[in-house]
Amino acid sequence: MIETTAALEEACLKLAQSDFITIDTEFLRETTFWPELCLIQMASPDLEVIVDPLAKGLDLAPFFTLMADT
Repeated sequence: MIETTAALEEACLKLAQSDFITIDTEFLRETTFWPELCLIQMASPDLEVIVDPLAKGLDLAPFFTLMADT
């Protein structure tokens, strides 16, 4: 499970080398009026990772950069 920005950045750089990746997200909405991102699953043919977006201090910028990469 990825819980640090450094580990997320490393995983996103590796995933960006693939021709395609798959992404699945899970949201929690039981105690809020808006959904809260609580899990990200990402995979390429060579790498599978899960990300805890609720981890203290985690910056999701590497994930957003990966998502913007066509």
